[in-house]
Amino acid sequence: MKQKVSLERIGMRGSIILIIIGTILLCVGTTVQILNARLPDKAVYCTATITGFNEAEASDIQSNTTLVEYIYNGQKFENITLKQYEASWKKGDTVKIYVSEDDPTVIWTRTMLYRGAMIIFLSVPFLTVGIYKIVQFKRYSKIRDDESDTDKDEEIKYKRSSFIIPLAAGIPFTILGLFLRAIEKNSVLALVMIIMGGSAVIVGIISLINFINIKMKK
Repeated sequence: MKQKVSLERIGMRGSIILIIIGTILLCVGTTVQILNARLPDKAVYCTATITGFNEAEASDIQSNTTLVEYIYNGQKFENITLKQYEASWKKGDTVKIYVSEDDPTVIWTRTMLYRGAMIIFLSVPFLTVGIYKIVQFKRYSKIRDDESDTDKDEEIKYKRSSFIIPLAAGIPFTILGLFLRAIEKNSVLALVMIIMGGSAVIVGIISLINFINIKMKK
């Protein structure tokens, strides 16, 4: 009994942590999306060349930024700060940017436009898995102490988590990775997310097939 209660408490705490992480991501994503909504509506799409990087100091809460140059309306703009940094970027690379018609020194990328929405979408796996696990632990916490094992029906229900959790986590990660890859083709982060999400989806599909086989044999 003590072992069951201990495992249940650990699982509940883990689920609560997932929900907390998801809630934080949701709040951060909403804030970022609201701030990005203030970007100018009038903009011109053009190509910029990376000329250098500004490394953030340890005490600075700002992340690394990128210096670029580009030509807008026949005028060349040099060493303009782009408030975005990708580990795969290097000096001399070209990036697609938006240039504000009102102030040509105000620039951003498509990733910056959708950054808030991506963070919000990233919160979905944490919230989904966390809430599902809490419901699951509550459902099975009523199993009697004298039962050596769950009955067949309860066993099958419990095994649903073997495919629900990987799919609930993997599908949003994969979709977000594909979306990020589409708007920033050289993004290493997008590739990592696709690999991680795709692996989880494959595991979930295999578990789903096994679950269906168990149900059919019943």
